[in-house]
Amino acid sequence: MIESWHVREALRDRFGSLLVDSPGFGDSAAGILRAYAPYKDSYASLSLKLQDTLFNTLYEHLGPGMTVQMNNGMTRRILISELPDAADDVLGILFDTLKPYSVNYDQLHAYWMNTASLAAMRVLYQRFAVFLPVSERRMIENIVRENYPPSRWESWIDSVSE
Repeated sequence: MIESWHVREALRDRFGSLLVDSPGFGDSAAGILRAYAPYKDSYASLSLKLQDTLFNTLYEHLGPGMTVQMNNGMTRRILISELPDAADDVLGILFDTLKPYSVNYDQLHAYWMNTASLAAMRVLYQRFAVFLPVSERRMIENIVRENYPPSRWESWIDSVSE
């Protein structure tokens, strides 16, 4: 079962421990993930719901300044443009719960191809490798290495052996 602590852990590096450990942080996002049903929700619609929920949660906790203290002690302003990536981090929690069946692979693959979701690439690479053609596996490796800092992928990009 998806709990709010999963959301807090997914967003800790992005928004800092001080914020994500605030009472109630992550509750609404976790509720959205728990309510997911493939027959009524798409990953794209879920991402939009999460973006709205994250904005409301951030505004509720930070106010209009949207300024947060990071784990290194620095303060920074959270930008609206960060919300799609934050929602993707949270969607990764749901993706991690998917059983490696072909139907789930097809849906996750289609979502990745339409959105370039890092969370979808990670789960396809790690958990759906049996379905993933070698050429697409290499494509994921290249996309991720070229577009994200190593801290975002070094724990998983080489985790599946050939």
